[in-house]
Amino acid sequence: MEHVIEHTTGIFIGLMLLACTAAILTKLVAHLPYTIALVLVGLGVGLLNVGPDLGETGFGRELVFFVFLPPLLFQGSLHLQIGRLFQHFWPIVTFASVGVLISTFVMGGMFWWIGGVGWGMGTAGFLVALLFGAMLSPTDPVSVLAIFKDAKVPKDLQYLVEGESLFNDGTGVVIFTIILDLIIRGGEFHVSEAALEFVKVIAGGTILGAALGTIVFLVLRALNDKLLENALCLLLAFGSFWLAEFFHFSGVIATVIAGLLIGNYGRQFSMSRATTATVENFFESIDFLINSLLFILIGLELQEVEWDDLTANLRPLIVAVAALLISRAITVYPLYGVLNLGGRSRPGPWAHVLFWGGLRGSIPVALLLGLPEHEALAPYRTTLIVAVFGAVFFSLVVQGITMKPLLRRLKLQ
Repeated sequence: MEHVIEHTTGIFIGLMLLACTAAILTKLVAHLPYTIALVLVGLGVGLLNVGPDLGETGFGRELVFFVFLPPLLFQGSLHLQIGRLFQHFWPIVTFASVGVLISTFVMGGMFWWIGGVGWGMGTAGFLVALLFGAMLSPTDPVSVLAIFKDAKVPKDLQYLVEGESLFNDGTGVVIFTIILDLIIRGGEFHVSEAALEFVKVIAGGTILGAALGTIVFLVLRALNDKLLENALCLLLAFGSFWLAEFFHFSGVIATVIAGLLIGNYGRQFSMSRATTATVENFFESIDFLINSLLFILIGLELQEVEWDDLTANLRPLIVAVAALLISRAITVYPLYGVLNLGGRSRPGPWAHVLFWGGLRGSIPVALLLGLPEHEALAPYRTTLIVAVFGAVFFSLVVQGITMKPLLRRLKLQ
């Protein structure tokens, strides 16, 4: 046991050294958003075969899901203003619910019909294609928001992009979990049952997250100790996720709601400036470390993909990238137009930013790494690895690098 811990610790230190080296080079030389640099490092690890086997790292599904996801989600919700979110309530809710469903079925349908994944396997094959769609539906605003900050785009546009991403993480993971459970149980897909389960886990996660966030908020009001308060916030991030999953609710939604409560009311009414700075800096550091590990771990996963596997899955890879763009266009433009007709009118060019700025990043990678070893998924694992990483790579590198020229062309910079 002692040697296992020593070995795993050594691997962890090596992975973090690689991540920090990439971040330093990015800052000093490339001047790219660090998520773009990380996906390039992940690709390099996979192609050069420079790391250990993924199985040696000790980073299994439970660790990825229960340890990596909660701080990412809590940090994402911590600094969002609820008042600003309510100004864009209907677009955010619409894109994060109807939009995610459309995206899941369009990407999954294209992956199955054109990509040929799951053909001839009946409902089980189609569910795997839908799982791919759900996996890639959550957007990641980290790179886009870094570009927004430099370009000084309107704050309302920033909140629209960030708010959509925050909540479509929740709905995307819920849909992913429901479909994965259907695949593992070998059940038939019934829309009514899936819809009922969706409502149950969302509502349960919301209520539980609000309750736990309120309890911690009240405790924080009685304290004036930045280290203890920071520890309580960390406990809330992990505890809300774990408890919600224990009751078969959405841990993602519970953690997001708890983070919103602490980030708004906790920061305003129960935290000193020193505590606020400590909590924000701590979770930003954790966010960087976890993002770094996720992209390097996906690189280690890529080491298992042989060149023959890559060429054999070229068609699903191309379809994955095409489906990513087509589903996003089908989601954004019609919904944006309808929302503008029915309520507050927002500038037309914003729709182009929402379309091209719907980058995929850490959440799809975490879901991919968290896939269980199961016989129903085994025939598709290599295809899913190639397709998901290829789509994330295209999204972060191509869309991320061309985002600033698009903002200039739209005169939003």
